[in-house]
Amino acid sequence: MKRRMLRTGLHAALAVCVVAGGVAAGAAANAAPRSHAEAAAATASSSSTLTETRLWNLAWATQPTWPSGTVKVLKLQSPADSGTGEYFLFDPRTGEVVDFIYQGDMVIHSTPDWTMMEFQPRTSTTQVRFGNVDDPTSAGVYAEQTVARYRVTNLELGTQPSIGGGTVSVLKVAKRPQVPSGGVYYRYNPATRQQEGGFLVGGDMLFQTVTSWTQAQFQLSSGSTEVRYGDPRQAHRGKVVATATVL
Repeated sequence: MKRRMLRTGLHAALAVCVVAGGVAAGAAANAAPRSHAEAAAATASSSSTLTETRLWNLAWATQPTWPSGTVKVLKLQSPADSGTGEYFLFDPRTGEVVDFIYQGDMVIHSTPDWTMMEFQPRTSTTQVRFGNVDDPTSAGVYAEQTVARYRVTNLELGTQPSIGGGTVSVLKVAKRPQVPSGGVYYRYNPATRQQEGGFLVGGDMLFQTVTSWTQAQFQLSSGSTEVRYGDPRQAHRGKVVATATVL
């Protein structure tokens, strides 16, 4: 195990700040459907940023800090099935191995003991890998902390129960839109000017349209999307009730 001693005064865990944006109400909410450019201009002042952290094979735990106190950390839940090597943190964006602090005052570069695989949450996507630390790209991925950031209007973060157990993360409409009856909610891609994507229901079912704003929940891995209300057969004419862009 490669490690070196370090005294540290780190006491605070990473805090993920979530602020949901809103859509302007009032007379504008009852106006005729607008073009994407007009809708974007009208909602720009109410946009905000959401930061989402998703965990795979990791769970929250606490770790003592020197000389006293505790800090929140992420802990590996299960080890590699077989093979030889060591566990280490890897940043897929930079392609570098990342040191981590164990028990409050030890800096670890890699370890053969999976129970020591604890680290403070990071602000970018980070993987726990097992294999040759000197050739990190060849090592297997056994856990991941994924960090996603979105610029949104009238959306907030939520979860849905998954049929296989646990939960899945979603973006969902935050406030009831002021819309007339007779339409449905659908997703619209402003880049292609077409209806694209769907809404996640029950953690594993995808619907192209929903009738209730509370069902307008979805996942977004790249690009931009709009939640619109109206007739999807004339998708470009629908009223924009929420927007999201991956940053």
